[in-house]
Amino acid sequence: MMKTPIYDFLNKYKSENNIRFHMPGHKGRGPNELKAVSPYDITEISRADFLFDTSNNGIISESEKNASQLFNSALSLYSTEGSTLAIKTMLYLAVRGKSRKILAARNVHKSFINACALIDIDVDWLYTGMALNSVCTINLTSTDLENALSAYKKGELPSAVYITTPDYLGNILNVKSLSNVCKKYDIPLLVDNAHGAYLNFLTENLHPLSLGADICCDSAHKTLPCLTGGAYLHISNNTRDEFKNRAAVKEAMQIFATTSPSYLILESIDLCNRILNDKKYIGRLNQLCKRVKKLKAEIKSIGFKVIDEPCTEPLKLVLLTNELGINGKELLCLLEKHNIFCEYADESAVVLMISPENNEDDFNALLSALKDIKKEANNHSCFYKDNYINIQPAEKKMSIRDALFSKTETVPIDKALGRICASSVSICPPCIPLVISGEVFDRNAINLLKRYSIFSVNVVQ
Repeated sequence: MMKTPIYDFLNKYKSENNIRFHMPGHKGRGPNELKAVSPYDITEISRADFLFDTSNNGIISESEKNASQLFNSALSLYSTEGSTLAIKTMLYLAVRGKSRKILAARNVHKSFINACALIDIDVDWLYTGMALNSVCTINLTSTDLENALSAYKKGELPSAVYITTPDYLGNILNVKSLSNVCKKYDIPLLVDNAHGAYLNFLTENLHPLSLGADICCDSAHKTLPCLTGGAYLHISNNTRDEFKNRAAVKEAMQIFATTSPSYLILESIDLCNRILNDKKYIGRLNQLCKRVKKLKAEIKSIGFKVIDEPCTEPLKLVLLTNELGINGKELLCLLEKHNIFCEYADESAVVLMISPENNEDDFNALLSALKDIKKEANNHSCFYKDNYINIQPAEKKMSIRDALFSKTETVPIDKALGRICASSVSICPPCIPLVISGEVFDRNAINLLKRYSIFSVNVVQ
């Protein structure tokens, strides 16, 4: 059984019940409302290690080495601030001492935009392959990437390529082929793998790190048994030596992180490692993938359309609602009436996330609810049809940083035409920007925002 140094230390600390004159204020003893968790909630006392310690000793370092073994990485370091901290760190590492330009697929998370503002990164966007009538997904191919990189003049290449895979609708890009293109140009490939931590443990390993990514992040809490906020930052064995310097990476993380990381979250990552080292759990995980494949077939037989293989994350279930004549948000509300709560919905899709903690009762309840909803839809002539969106490259007038830090004013969306976006406009979840700081609001952008019921925006004064 894999050791759990953080968990073991916290249990020992709890049992000792020593006199405590350090933070936090609950002293690990109460009040009564906190007694279930307070004994495990500590700060960086002696022997507890420090998350951003640049040395190689201590309980956190030992636990991170366990994670590195699990993911076959040069480094696997912890974040208690989700993938957001990991994204800021990997962007900083990629541009440090180099050009502050990144080539990125457009369906990025808002944390990427915020990182670019903080670090003052300029972004060239890849729009090619935006699909499924959604800002959430993009079918970027190696040919698309090759065409984009070959268009740069000598000496003006970006410092890194950045992609999101799996994306919010479960679409998985061909990381291996994209990595090969990046290697041709000697550019690191950075991957937001927030939704795909479990991909490392499938019979066919689909994790970006195993397929050629140089640096990637995993939100452990999204798909693994881990508390919210727990995440990994992975550095590949096959990347540049400068990225594999543990002290340098830890120092980079410190720039953006809180100095009070949660030991409750650290403990949950530590325990998650042990669970992932258990063959029984991995067996359950892989059996679940087969069960979800069957579930998708059962849902299709009812009359719903789902996003299916071959390029789909196995444990994400995405219902496409247009052909049924139901707005995705309406379907979300109907499912909640059956006590089924989903991850996300927009006009044309509903996203459900599945893990080994789901069981057959959950699947049966979902099927029963969908059958009832299908009957209800058949009895009404709503015939909702979504207006397909047309996502086009936007005119950029200012850098992300300059626009975000400028003086701003809030205006109705119809008065934003021709104005410069100050604060990026996102739908949350999934926090994917529709218009980005520094871009001009054109008619296409305004129509897009109205589609997502956004009627006022911040613009540069």
